[in-house]
Amino acid sequence: MRKLLVTGGAGFIGTNFVYFWTDKHPKDQIAVLDALTYAGNKSSILPLIDSGHITFVQGDICNADLLKSLFKKYKFDVVVNPASETMLIAQL
Repeated sequence: MRKLLVTGGAGFIGTNFVYFWTDKHPKDQIAVLDALTYAGNKSSILPLIDSGHITFVQGDICNADLLKSLFKKYKFDVVVNPASETMLIAQL
């Protein structure tokens, strides 16, 4: 089981990635971090939040304290960053 952080997971690319990943890897744990600006739409991932497949955190990836607390709490193995309009997947 992997633990993923998906930044921008409520945006178009992030939403599609999260649905794809939860379908292919249902045992993995996913936390979505999204600032919910013009590009993010929490309602697009609400079924996954409500079902417990993902955890949603509203916040900005520029908030170092928030990121540190999320890494400490969830101990992520993988970071997927479609928030920057460029897909980046990093194995930690």
